[in-house]
Amino acid sequence: MTRTACALRRLLAAWLLGAACAAPATAATGFGVMVHYLPDRQSIADAARFDVDAFAASLAQMRASHLILTLGQNNGQYIAPNAALEALCPRSAANRPPRDLPLEIGRALRNHGIALVLYLPFRAPQADPELMHCLGDISEQEPPPAHFVAAWAAVIRDWSQHYGALARGWWFDGVYNTRGISPAGWDSLCAAARSGAPDRWLAFNAGEGAARFSAKAAPCQNLMAGEYMQPPTQFGALRSELKFHLLTPLGASWGQPTPPRFTAAQVRGWIAQANAHGGLFTLDLPLDADFRFLPSHVALVRSATAPHP
Repeated sequence: MTRTACALRRLLAAWLLGAACAAPATAATGFGVMVHYLPDRQSIADAARFDVDAFAASLAQMRASHLILTLGQNNGQYIAPNAALEALCPRSAANRPPRDLPLEIGRALRNHGIALVLYLPFRAPQADPELMHCLGDISEQEPPPAHFVAAWAAVIRDWSQHYGALARGWWFDGVYNTRGISPAGWDSLCAAARSGAPDRWLAFNAGEGAARFSAKAAPCQNLMAGEYMQPPTQFGALRSELKFHLLTPLGASWGQPTPPRFTAAQVRGWIAQANAHGGLFTLDLPLDADFRFLPSHVALVRSATAPHP
């Protein structure tokens, strides 16, 4: 065999291996899951029990194409280290898990062809006065101070660069008040969110419901936040430059371990509509005390995402 033929054969083998790794194990393109894993300081050591491989395998069984994972919310507890945050607020370093769960989860998801989207509030943790003061933030109902915007951009940039290509996107919550953010401030925030992977999905959530789920709340936003507690059965033509996205909890509310409030047929219909719009449909699913999805939720989702015979 000639040297050229050998080289071509190696290239073909590498391409086939890469395609196998990258192809999502899903028949429902555009269907994903959101998980509100929000430990407090008393339970953060439990992160050591999180079975990342079993978690990723469950998502693959449900034929998910993406996962929205909370880095933290408003209690000041995050599930990942952040050098910028710990430099700005050194005492916050004591409230970190013993492992980098998003990194481990992102790598496990990659093996199944599932994209990772990181969730973070747009403002400092509103229930942690010490961390808010340290970061220079005030109530999320008020315009964010310029020095907070700069600090928060540094925090976002650190995570963005740390996770790099593993992070397919960002979903920022609580984008209720953006008055007073200067063009330079937006440039800083947007550049931070794109750092490490410039083509990320970027969603900024201005609130729930028909008037807000598809709103553009930031100059660099390219994905609808999509929050809709009771989505309509049908969506008509949407005049938006944003990629379509619909997000709703399967339980009674976000992260609530209640019986499913939708049928498989309803979920299947929303997935079909998202696909027709070239977009995404995401279900928020709770985890139990062992970080596993509820069997009734898994069964319903598997039914909804099963390929048609």
